[in-house]
Amino acid sequence: MQTNVFSADKLPGKMSAAKKVYYYLALIGFGAFGIALLYLTVDTFLDGEWLLAALLGGISLFIGWICIQLLKLPRQKGPTTFTKVEEQDGYTLYFANEWTGETNSVTFRYDQITDLLIGLWTNPGFKGKKNDYIGARLLYRYREDNGDMKYFETVIISEPTLEEWVKTIEEHQLPARITNRNISAVKEAQFDDMLETIEAIPFDGSISVKEYFMEQEDFSLWQPPSMKKGDPSS
Repeated sequence: MQTNVFSADKLPGKMSAAKKVYYYLALIGFGAFGIALLYLTVDTFLDGEWLLAALLGGISLFIGWICIQLLKLPRQKGPTTFTKVEEQDGYTLYFANEWTGETNSVTFRYDQITDLLIGLWTNPGFKGKKNDYIGARLLYRYREDNGDMKYFETVIISEPTLEEWVKTIEEHQLPARITNRNISAVKEAQFDDMLETIEAIPFDGSISVKEYFMEQEDFSLWQPPSMKKGDPSS
């Protein structure tokens, strides 16, 4: 797996002063540019150069949209960054919202993993062509020490990172399977159903994930059996 991005004593937390300075500089810069462009748009319109005024107006509106998105950033919910700290028998993922300082973490050992599925991941605009291949989605189910079953997933678009995962699967003999189905849109409520019904073959690292995907002909989205055409209960 990937090496630690940060040492354990530099876990994510509140945003650094330097990042805040960059944020406010960007906000002020875009704001000032947008106002200047808007003034130029009005001046150009009054001079009768309507076509140029329309062009400048469109650009100023786009700059305004950027400013609005920047203003929304401090109010966004959920994690904005994460750090992975590896241990000999597993790892911990630390999630943090840099704006609020809120943190969360997930820790488990490799021997807790009971199922690991490797499937195709694509962007929402995927057209089903092999040259549109994006990456892999890894979904794993693991048992906590109290007996509860949990899920975790990761999307991998970097081949070196995928290769590191394959090494981990081999080293720890994880119960992994691989499918040619596109599991990009599968939601957490469907994870159990998918793991029990999806067509997949055992994966021990002896084959290349990308080459396996490229050899397949069916890149269609996986659907629960109840949603398949012809099912009277769908």
